[in-house]
Amino acid sequence: MKKTILCIRTADFEDPHVEEVGKHIKALDSEAQLVTFVPLQDGHFIEITTGNVFEPDPTCLFVVDGKRIPAKSITSVWYRWLPKSVSAAKDLQGYIAKEFAFKEWEKVIRSLESYLSHARWLNPLAASELADCKPSQLRLAQEVGLTVPSTTITNNPVAVEKLFDRVENGRVIFKTMEKCFIPPDIMLYTTEITTKFPSMSRTDIAQCPAIYQELVERRSDLRITVVGREVFVARIASQMLEEEKDRLDWRRCQDRDELYTEVQIPDSLKERLLEFQKRAGLAFAAYDFLECGDDFIFLECNGNLAAWLWLERRLGFNVSEHVARYLLGRDETDNS
Repeated sequence: MKKTILCIRTADFEDPHVEEVGKHIKALDSEAQLVTFVPLQDGHFIEITTGNVFEPDPTCLFVVDGKRIPAKSITSVWYRWLPKSVSAAKDLQGYIAKEFAFKEWEKVIRSLESYLSHARWLNPLAASELADCKPSQLRLAQEVGLTVPSTTITNNPVAVEKLFDRVENGRVIFKTMEKCFIPPDIMLYTTEITTKFPSMSRTDIAQCPAIYQELVERRSDLRITVVGREVFVARIASQMLEEEKDRLDWRRCQDRDELYTEVQIPDSLKERLLEFQKRAGLAFAAYDFLECGDDFIFLECNGNLAAWLWLERRLGFNVSEHVARYLLGRDETDNS
């Protein structure tokens, strides 16, 4: 049977991961086709048809640049769409219209698992939504035996004040649960706050919950990418950076090649991580850890949109090949 892999991705930016995985798919199976479907892009349409009289069996098909692809012919789905990437429009009406369109697309795409239940998903939508929720991640990490920093997720300034008293070193960081970009190109990174912050920012804190967490003094950071049962570990020498803010969040200096080395992790940590992946229902994820002496501290799990190419090219990882193998059904995914 000819393999047809549907990749649902975002239109706002080019995704080199899709191109790289596509090369591996062709190398592994010359007859397989990777179809890229981009909501809100010209020439890309979806048709869902139902009705008791004329359509007793609901159908779904995708139209990509004139080519019609029935859902029943799709063997795997690779979900890399970011439904919240609404960019500011010149006029308020245009912004509202685009935001509404995204919400409509989100509803339809969320229903696709029922029309593509026969296909292999990377990752299943329900699992992705739950895994993308930071409070759920932290709870699951603790349940499987991973070490989690002392954390308070709250909009109560009093609770933030109490966290300062709980942590041993008296140092606390603030981070958002969603990536936050301030136009035109400012990203909110992890930031250390002072004991004065809760009293000086009471109104801002009360607006919405955020993550307030013990600042863990680490030896280095780890980015651990998991595909099925394949685990790729990169050590990031964050503490060699000159600025303290960069040592706290190395992403500001991500392009520095000397930061990265390939390392191994203990089998006990690997098994806990695979148990997390199994319980979360994920086939792919990238995890952020801190390395502290002999312990490894869980920070977060990054799902469908996690990047890996910058590490693959520096360290020789073959993540893209394993993603391709998973989409073709050629991986080893036994989690028993």
